[in-house]
Amino acid sequence: MTEITVDGEGFARAAYNALAFTPARSCVPAAMLYVTEDELYFLATDTYTIGRPSLGPTRGAKPARIELTRTDLQNLDKLGRACKGDLRITFPGDRGLIASGVHTQVQEAIPDRAGNLSYDRKIWDLCHDLLQNLERCDPHIPELLALDPALLSRFGKIKTPKGSSPMLDMRITSATEPILIKCGPGFTGVLMPVDRKIAGQSTTRGNEFLW
Repeated sequence: MTEITVDGEGFARAAYNALAFTPARSCVPAAMLYVTEDELYFLATDTYTIGRPSLGPTRGAKPARIELTRTDLQNLDKLGRACKGDLRITFPGDRGLIASGVHTQVQEAIPDRAGNLSYDRKIWDLCHDLLQNLERCDPHIPELLALDPALLSRFGKIKTPKGSSPMLDMRITSATEPILIKCGPGFTGVLMPVDRKIAGQSTTRGNEFLW
């Protein structure tokens, strides 16, 4: 059994940030919560953006992971804010999750959702690989870059710890490659640029958009 204690406010913030990247009509009806020997983090995507809020080091915890629905993320956000201090996260045999306040009588039990959700779970390996590859890229800025403002707006919902900057930092490698985004000390994300050739087929915009 895996058990780890985290700051409730920080956990709530991370769950909230993961929810922003799990839209209601997403083709991926789940987000993931991972515990590794080095880190505790969420991972969420709709294939156009990726959100990876991290709670930082876990100090040698036993690895575990669980699928979460939007409702699960909302409940974990509320629980983290309600616990008023530390939150104990327990993975009983990797068959679900139990989160409970260390100093308050609040608790949330989440069963394993894997048998109830239908989607291609290879998406999580693809997200991990993409994030690792983008971290290693040598950046250069393209002349023109097209973005969907609706997708970019998700990053405006990110909560950062008090006293940290909410500014986005972007690593742009080309006009067609995904953009690596950092925000605050614990959030990493990815944003897909718009395909200019496809988007430029609109008669009101054209290939050069407004340029």
